[in-house]
Amino acid sequence: MIYYVWSFLAVTHLYLYLKLCSGFGRGWWGVVYLLWGVVCAVLPLALVRGYLGTGRLIEILFGLVFTWIALVGMACAGFLLMDTGSLAARLLDWLTGTNLKLRFFDPRKCVPVTLLLISTLVLYSYYEAWNVRRVDLVIETPKLPDGIDRLRLVHLADIHFGGLYTSARFREVMDIVHSASPDILVATGDIVDGDMRFWEEEAKLLAAHGAKYGAYAVTGNHEFYFGLEQAIDFKKRAGFVPLRDAVADVAGIAILGLDGRPSWNRLEPETLPNGLCFPEDKFVLVLKHLPGVIEGSEGKFDLQLSGHTHDGQLWPFSWFARWMYNSKPGLSYKGSSAVYVSNGAGFWGPPLRFLTPPEVTVIDLVQKK
Repeated sequence: MIYYVWSFLAVTHLYLYLKLCSGFGRGWWGVVYLLWGVVCAVLPLALVRGYLGTGRLIEILFGLVFTWIALVGMACAGFLLMDTGSLAARLLDWLTGTNLKLRFFDPRKCVPVTLLLISTLVLYSYYEAWNVRRVDLVIETPKLPDGIDRLRLVHLADIHFGGLYTSARFREVMDIVHSASPDILVATGDIVDGDMRFWEEEAKLLAAHGAKYGAYAVTGNHEFYFGLEQAIDFKKRAGFVPLRDAVADVAGIAILGLDGRPSWNRLEPETLPNGLCFPEDKFVLVLKHLPGVIEGSEGKFDLQLSGHTHDGQLWPFSWFARWMYNSKPGLSYKGSSAVYVSNGAGFWGPPLRFLTPPEVTVIDLVQKK
């Protein structure tokens, strides 16, 4: 796996170097750029395997390195579009005898313009990542308990405490939570993505959620990567009841929480863990990190809340994420069962999102007349 990553980094850095040289010429900057490319190829392996230890500075370094890799990728995508246009112009020139290639695709003019456009997209992506939206959803059901006409859920997913995430941004998330006045707060994994000793303020902010019937959470794959026990301990300090392949009766509905165990093959059919079943006489809410539905469970639950994909985080990776997990963000149905896949409230790696806005989901379960 690591060889594929290194190959990708080598190809993208070399391609970007050649494009910059075609626009600005060679110089001392090229040596610095190539040396930094080598550093960016080595650091991810060292960080992931823990060779540099742990700590808040290491988390920030991790975020900076992956931000650089994302910027290189976005720049390469922009220059690939430029080269595609140049190739099309060359073909037209050959067919029609015009000089479109020389007029519009001179590298000395085209490269700076392309860099300017890419920089604009990067700035917008930064803006989008740091502005969390509230998404409201209403689901009618005849299964609410007697005396309850509406039950409000607030769904948090994929915050990823760690890296370049900040307390100021999380306060904006909690402002949305508080303004919604939830009856139940739920979290579907990847809340934790680092050393939780440095996130006590966030634990206190979460613990003040104000949900009438409490808060419930399941694990995501990243919580296994950075230490499951410390992740669960953090969630308990943050006022959540961890549901690890367990069912809780809350306000007259059944919440079934499934562990988000890491797996490299995301397309394998998932089955319900031994000993668990879907309650038949209540509204069943499934909390599950990965967006796939348990095999054969259609119609046996009422609503599943999931996350994980970030909708690719940076378009056009959205299409890859939707194909990979056979799901799309938002509300869909599997038979009579509703499934909502959140974009997530945070980001992984670079603090960038493009056409995949982060969200906090507010879901009103309303008694169907």
